[in-house]
Amino acid sequence: MPQWSAFSREFDWSSVSHAYGPAIEVPGLLRALRSGKQSVRQQAYRDLADLMVDQGSRSAASVAIVPFLIDVVADAAAPDRFAACQVLAAIAVGDESSWLSDPVDPKEMRSEVARRAGMTKEELEDDHRAWIASARTDEERDARTRRAEWRDLEAERDEERWSIEAYDAVRAGVPVYLEALDAPEKALRLHATYLLAWFPEEAKSITPAMTRLVREEPDPIVAAAACVAAGLAGVKGDAALIEALSARRASGNRGEAWSAVLGLSRIVTHPDRSLVADLYSCLFGATGPVPYWPFLEGDMSAMAALTIRDLGADVAQDRVAVLAERITNLTTPGDSFTLLTATLDAAFPNGPMPTGTPFDDLDQNQKTALLSLADSRVLEGGSMVSMLLGRYNLPQTAAALRAYCSR
Repeated sequence: MPQWSAFSREFDWSSVSHAYGPAIEVPGLLRALRSGKQSVRQQAYRDLADLMVDQGSRSAASVAIVPFLIDVVADAAAPDRFAACQVLAAIAVGDESSWLSDPVDPKEMRSEVARRAGMTKEELEDDHRAWIASARTDEERDARTRRAEWRDLEAERDEERWSIEAYDAVRAGVPVYLEALDAPEKALRLHATYLLAWFPEEAKSITPAMTRLVREEPDPIVAAAACVAAGLAGVKGDAALIEALSARRASGNRGEAWSAVLGLSRIVTHPDRSLVADLYSCLFGATGPVPYWPFLEGDMSAMAALTIRDLGADVAQDRVAVLAERITNLTTPGDSFTLLTATLDAAFPNGPMPTGTPFDDLDQNQKTALLSLADSRVLEGGSMVSMLLGRYNLPQTAAALRAYCSR
């Protein structure tokens, strides 16, 4: 019997809790991971994931179980090692969509957890009131006040502690996940790659591994995952990685090529216009989930949207130019709402235009965007289009927008 399994029985699981109470069922679930029946193993992994990550929240049990799962990944004789990687990724980041849409800086998280660790309830409340008062606008202050009405500050403080401790516990297994990239099982290589994507603090060791995978991996889905993982956890500006991603970008497999674009856009110091254009091609062209692509349940379009959002302000002109060209060449309305959203987001990054702003006072990117829209078929999208124009405080019909641009 493997050492980790014996130790799991010796560990006092009743001393740690998950979302539903003491973790007394964990030893049995860990033993089930070695069952000769795949259905039993699969159910055990599902149960562990549900217990250790409850709606994105982690617990003391989440931290305690990590070494046992890392040992599974390290054991070449263990079945379904890829599933251990899946559970470890969930424990590390909770809800990946939240992690990506509101990027987490682990260093800041550790610092904040340490700062609040010894605070009393009263001190937490004072700290929270100061946070509300620090809002930059009245609207933001009101929103923070409303959100504070139902908050349990002590529980939140504990949850943040378990979240970063769980993340760091999973991070300790990076050397094991790197070794798993050489495994013969495609599923293990895929999910070890996905797991490594969440540890940019380990970029020095992850970057050469992802460079090799991007360059040499024969399976298109594993290679595509490596491209995205490289973008999330690779060293920005690394020449060898950029070369490997650029080569994969030329693939005839659209999923591989778009994944390389997603990775390159985060690794290069300044994405050029052709790369921005390819990002938008992915945004508009990846219309359905890509089977087995592990990020965001296969939604490449959503990943493209997040990647575009994270581009620096220095590519704003290229973004607007690329979108203006798409607008000009549009022959049918199609998904005009998505195109219009992307265009207004690129041209008005600071939100709605102030009431009464003359057209001549707009910057060149804003003028380019509105002139392209004014005579395009994008504005034939109906009430949703009018609503979006109104959200940016712009004229809400094609005629009104043309009149505004001609003033």
